[in-house]
Amino acid sequence: MIKDKVVIITGASSGIGEATARLLASQGAKVVLGARRTERLKQIAGEIGKAGGEAIYAELDVTKPEHNENIVRLAKDTFGRVDVVFLNAGIMPTAPLSAMKVADWHRTVDINVRGVLNGVAAVLPTFIKQKSGHVISTSSVAGLKAYPGSAVYGGTK
Repeated sequence: MIKDKVVIITGASSGIGEATARLLASQGAKVVLGARRTERLKQIAGEIGKAGGEAIYAELDVTKPEHNENIVRLAKDTFGRVDVVFLNAGIMPTAPLSAMKVADWHRTVDINVRGVLNGVAAVLPTFIKQKSGHVISTSSVAGLKAYPGSAVYGGTK
């Protein structure tokens, strides 16, 4: 049962993260939205509130450990606990390796891999202390099947 569960969602300003936040809030979860686009988060949280749900938000760049720690602290300070963290933030730049977009490679690894690890590191002490908690991370079929131009992305999934 999701009612009254406290769920942190990274990458919550669009796509899967936004849709998940809206769905869980409509089912009674207390959602904590994180992403870099705070104006978008403010809008989504407001719409969730108008629909009768509970949502708070904070700026979150998953590549920064302190941002991950801050959103966990916000959830605990506001709702008293964290039940679930949905590590959904990610990017998917595409190009053949021969294009040598090395900066994109590094950014993809930083967000899609290190961002997940930063989220786990931020929430794990709380889950251990509570003796409960769930970590969910977005994956992709690209992690199992190769697609043209998606070698680095697939490797991060």
